[in-house]
Amino acid sequence: MKLAELQQQFANALHYQALGEDCQIISDIFDADERMQIYRNNFVISLSEVLQATYPMVEALLGEECFAQVARQHVLNQPLTCGDVTHYGQGFDLSLQSFNAVMEAAPYIAEVAKFEWACDVSQQCFSVDRNQHRQGADYSLEELAQLPAEQHGFVQFRLHADVVLFASQYAVYALQQTIIQQPQNLAGLDIQQPQQGICACDSNGSVWCLALEDSLYQLLIKLHQGEMLADIDPQLLTSLNQAIELELIAGFSLSQSDAN
Repeated sequence: MKLAELQQQFANALHYQALGEDCQIISDIFDADERMQIYRNNFVISLSEVLQATYPMVEALLGEECFAQVARQHVLNQPLTCGDVTHYGQGFDLSLQSFNAVMEAAPYIAEVAKFEWACDVSQQCFSVDRNQHRQGADYSLEELAQLPAEQHGFVQFRLHADVVLFASQYAVYALQQTIIQQPQNLAGLDIQQPQQGICACDSNGSVWCLALEDSLYQLLIKLHQGEMLADIDPQLLTSLNQAIELELIAGFSLSQSDAN
């Protein structure tokens, strides 16, 4: 068997899609598949720990035992495609939705998983020296003061790459704060309230999340889409200073529509 074929068979065996004998594992006191089971157990445990790190809110809400069952199914049904586990865990909300009893007990749990994945994506996009890079912007915010007033309408602000916008039909931001700060008050939280906001990273790469008022959230959507200031509703632009104060903006460019 060629090495590539052996590796594929081993990967299949980890997911119970092949036997130990198919991987040229030698039997002695333990047969080949019993030996393979050791690898399977370690494989599931290792990736389950990755999911635990990515979805702490989900685990806190479901409990360790229930979370472990969902995690195991996710690991077996969502193969690891490379040796780097940094991006592993996407689609965990779909694995949760396949457990009817879980969804009936906590209809919001898949949405919580999506929220936690947004937090993870923010960290994935973060770079330690983000303040030295303008994320596609041609000018720093400081250079805005030197820009002639007649060009202000052509400005396109660029958000930092780690700024992830997230809206939910549930109060996921309030839920996160309650779990972190006052877990004993979970029963009193009204989870049915829609919330929208951001996930972003501080200068150390730690994720922080904040629920936002609609005006600021809608402005950030416009900025993320690359719209010029001239094309954005002036009412939304009243929230621009708040976006700057939150350090969400990396810099700005001038639209090609600028006639110089």
